[in-house]
Amino acid sequence: MKNAFSKGVLRSITHSLGRFLAIAVIAALGTGFYAGLRMTGPDMRLAADQYFDATRMADLRVVSTLGLSDESLDMLRDVKGVEDVMPAREVDVLATVEDVQYTMRVQSFDTAAARASDTSDGVHAVLDDDSYLNRPILVSGSWPEGPNECVLMADVVMDGSVAAGDTVTVLEGTQDVDETLSTRAYTVTGFVRSSYYVSPTSLGTTSLGSGALDQVMFVGDEGFASNAPYTEAFISVAGAADETAGSDAYQAKVDEVAQRIEECGLAAARLDEVKSEAQKELDQQRADYETQKADAEAQLADGRTELDNAAAQLEDAAAQLSSGQAELDSAAATIAASEKELADGQAAYDTGAAELAGQRASAEAQLASAQAQIDDAQAQYDQAMATREELSSQLSQAQSGLDQANAAIDANMPAIDQGIEHAQRIVDGAKEDIDKLDPSDPEYDKNLAALQSRLALGEQTLSELQGQKDALLSQQVQLDDAVAQLTAGIAQIDAQTAGVPEQLSAARDELAAQRVAAEEAFATAQSRLDGAASQLASGRSQLDAGKQSYAAGAAELESGKAEYASGLESYEEGRAEYDEKAADAAAQFVDAETKLADAQAEIDALEAPEIMVLDRTKNIGAESFVSDAGRIDRIAMVFPFIFFLVAALVSLTTMTRMVEEERVLIGTYKALGYSKARITSKYLIYAVVASGVGAAVGIVALSLFLPYFIMNAYSIIYAVPVRPTPIDPGMALLSAGLGVGITVAATCFAAASTLRETPAALMLPRAPKAGKRILLERVKLLWSRMSFSWKVTARNIFRYKRRFFMAVIGIAGCTALLLTGLGLQNAINDIIDKQFGEIYHYNMVVREADDVSQEDASAVGGILADTGLESAHAAAHTENMLAARVDDPNGEQQRFELIVPEDPQQFSEYVTMRERVGHDPLSLDGEGVVISEKLANELGLSTGETMLLFDEDAVGNATGEGREVRVSGIMENYVSQYAFATPEAFGKISDEAPAFTTLFVKATEDETQRAALSDELLAIDGVKTVGFNDETIESYRTMLKSVDAVVVVLVVAAAALAFVVLYNLTNINITERQREIATLKVLGFNAHEVNAYIYRETLLLSAIGALVGCVLGIFMEGFVVVTAEVDQVMFGREIHALSFVIAFVLTMLFSVLVTLFMRKKLSDIDMVESLKSVE
Repeated sequence: MKNAFSKGVLRSITHSLGRFLAIAVIAALGTGFYAGLRMTGPDMRLAADQYFDATRMADLRVVSTLGLSDESLDMLRDVKGVEDVMPAREVDVLATVEDVQYTMRVQSFDTAAARASDTSDGVHAVLDDDSYLNRPILVSGSWPEGPNECVLMADVVMDGSVAAGDTVTVLEGTQDVDETLSTRAYTVTGFVRSSYYVSPTSLGTTSLGSGALDQVMFVGDEGFASNAPYTEAFISVAGAADETAGSDAYQAKVDEVAQRIEECGLAAARLDEVKSEAQKELDQQRADYETQKADAEAQLADGRTELDNAAAQLEDAAAQLSSGQAELDSAAATIAASEKELADGQAAYDTGAAELAGQRASAEAQLASAQAQIDDAQAQYDQAMATREELSSQLSQAQSGLDQANAAIDANMPAIDQGIEHAQRIVDGAKEDIDKLDPSDPEYDKNLAALQSRLALGEQTLSELQGQKDALLSQQVQLDDAVAQLTAGIAQIDAQTAGVPEQLSAARDELAAQRVAAEEAFATAQSRLDGAASQLASGRSQLDAGKQSYAAGAAELESGKAEYASGLESYEEGRAEYDEKAADAAAQFVDAETKLADAQAEIDALEAPEIMVLDRTKNIGAESFVSDAGRIDRIAMVFPFIFFLVAALVSLTTMTRMVEEERVLIGTYKALGYSKARITSKYLIYAVVASGVGAAVGIVALSLFLPYFIMNAYSIIYAVPVRPTPIDPGMALLSAGLGVGITVAATCFAAASTLRETPAALMLPRAPKAGKRILLERVKLLWSRMSFSWKVTARNIFRYKRRFFMAVIGIAGCTALLLTGLGLQNAINDIIDKQFGEIYHYNMVVREADDVSQEDASAVGGILADTGLESAHAAAHTENMLAARVDDPNGEQQRFELIVPEDPQQFSEYVTMRERVGHDPLSLDGEGVVISEKLANELGLSTGETMLLFDEDAVGNATGEGREVRVSGIMENYVSQYAFATPEAFGKISDEAPAFTTLFVKATEDETQRAALSDELLAIDGVKTVGFNDETIESYRTMLKSVDAVVVVLVVAAAALAFVVLYNLTNINITERQREIATLKVLGFNAHEVNAYIYRETLLLSAIGALVGCVLGIFMEGFVVVTAEVDQVMFGREIHALSFVIAFVLTMLFSVLVTLFMRKKLSDIDMVESLKSVE
């Protein structure tokens, strides 16, 4: 009997393989996803721990604000628990590679140790020297050999193709570059990965540029200035490598050593060391000053002696010049007297000469006047004679003309008179003939025309002859008048000139006599003047000789004065130079003494440096990796339970159906005396084997695949090598226990309810469910319009409520998983589209230096004013700060960027400030700040509450007491964390005035023009960085690809689960209703009608379950989105309508596929066997 029972168990498996596989697949999916996701987080942490150990990543980083010395390093080595100490130098700089500007961290490392290490496997850096920490892995190229060579971080996205051989040119840094680095140009020799910078997309923060590092450049110690102090020390903690990185045990060991370092007195020792070195240097400077002061005072004394000797020589020269000047003054007086006498004689001579000249001029004037009168009279006489001659000539011509006219009249007048008479007769005769013409005569017109022509000719001839006669008579009259007038004119002239020649001759003789008398008088006077002029010339000759003698003396005196002046000038210059040097020396003495005093005061005022002991939680990349692993843990705590819930429902349904199918067999077992436990064991064995096989396969497969797949996806943003993932036995057993336990519990529940019945009742078929009206039947209008098959379908769906709810819940779970995956993808994709499409309206950011000159700022404005390259820009003040809750200032602090627009109203054109829900607009007021929603969520803040703002130090820690500020609004924002304030509100946050050196620009989209614009701006000294949003978009797209991998896993898992659930439910539905289906076939239903009868229920249940799943998926997606969010990024909160459609359609598609897959089983139902009575 025992053997028969065992065979029955085996037969149950082999005869219901589909059911067995359904349970196994469900168990595999549930346990596999639970184990795989639960192991992913620990596997990620294990891979990171192995990578950190393989590269000897430092456990602690010690940073001092006064630097570290060799003595400081010795003190650190003496601290208990410190295993190894590696000093390093670092400085953040702005540098260019291939004309593209980057924010870089220059960090020193041991190049000799690097060359000696073996990094060929890409994971381990093997070297016997344990003090070589943070060992980089060489990916390509070679290690640096000289002080001007470097290696860069691999996997960092850089513009263009940066390769070995390119040059990194340092522009400026957080410290004086020339005093910190040995050169400004480094040649790239290779590329490395560093466990200390495990996230190439998040290398750290800096006070330069946008506040985020773009690249890390490793140089040898010789790449820094030889006198540059160590800026930090990396420390490995003894025994820490034996613990898993990030575990409580690891952190406890590290914290213990960190506490000892903070208490070891390093700050006081470093202070004493710095003071001692500074005092020693100051004392040397003071000694040098005293020596230089004594030398300067000696030189000044020598100069004073030389000036005194020069002053004595100038006094002697001044006395000699005074004596010479007196002699010249006496000679000048004598010359002056002589000149006066000569001047008086000259004046008398000039007076006589002037009188003589006046008399001569007067006489000559009178003689000239008389001569002029004579000449005038002569001219008038000559003119009158000329006129008379001309008149006589004209008279002769007129008389000749008159004679000719009289002769012409005498010759022509008779003929003219005859012609006139003849012409008159012709005219008179023509007129008479015309009057005689008879108008009736046919020849009248002809004769009239001939007569009129003759009349006209006669009249013309008469007119011409009369004109000739009149002209001759007129000419005769005119000539007679002219002759008369000319004769009268000649007579008048003769009368006027009578006696004039004699008068003119007499006047000339008298004038000549007067002229001779005047010349004799003038000659006598001139003789007297010539004698006086001779005397004056003699006196003047004597005076000129005296003047020459005086001039020679004066020249000699002037030469002496010039020499004196030159000497005096030299003396004054020497005196001024002496006074200047003395004053400068005194000022320098005062300045030097002041500087020495200030230096002494600074030394005395030196305070103990701040010693910052930073563990790996302060490492952005490492902490972010741990944080992402924790997110996977949180997803694993919730997400797989959906699988378990569906698995429980499927197992309960499956096992319930199995028990129902074997009611008669169970009744027989009970009748034969089998105990309930024995009977139940059959189904428990079935369930354990099915779920156990599925769990084993699922755990082995997905525990290896999921961690590898997710870690490989995260390798896009983390440099942690993807290692083989071991299976955690404890987690595997827990997962298997959950999967098998759920199936066993469902089996026990299904068997228990059946085993309560008596054997007799069990050996009879279960009575059909009592029929009753469903709700739809009460809706007469709808029910009356439904066909018979639809009515049967409705009754079957709503009468069997347990089957209905199990099917709906199972399908809803699958649809919810699908919608969760699709919604998460929407949330990720919305980040870029909304942030850089709906919120940001600028595409370029220009950051100027804080101390940018007005000239450079104007140059930037001029370039941006070129409308061909840029349309508009807005200026703002930006700085990185830390925020915390007011009630927990030492708790979690969030880093954000504060933006203070110069013109808040204009700034709304560049950044849209609105609430995410409802898109209500937000505006800046002068009291509070508008913060991004991610920042508000991280700190648990709401509008109207206050938060604390802290300044940020060089390593990203909060400094100062912090200032409270009110949150006036929470804005929609997805990328990074921001706070916006007006200049007035900024005055309450900071004591300094805002520097509007960040420009948000709406630039051209043309890449060539943008490159030219960037080059022009970067050529200006005052411009620190020029960035385009395209670079940020690409960076975030790369980072978010890792989350896309989770989406793929969710969608694939949900699809597989949906298919299995639908298959199992459809299979059970067909199996349960074989008699019903056979009856339909017997009644004549064809295959199509039978298929529709069964599959209509499946499709309706799928549709209802999909709709419920869409609602459930909203809540699941909301949880997963918040859980899966990465640092500094907020995922979108909206599920697109298309995602609902896709989730619903996929569910229905799986239903259709299952129906197609199950058609054969439906067609294979044997009507005869199915209708056989079991009674």
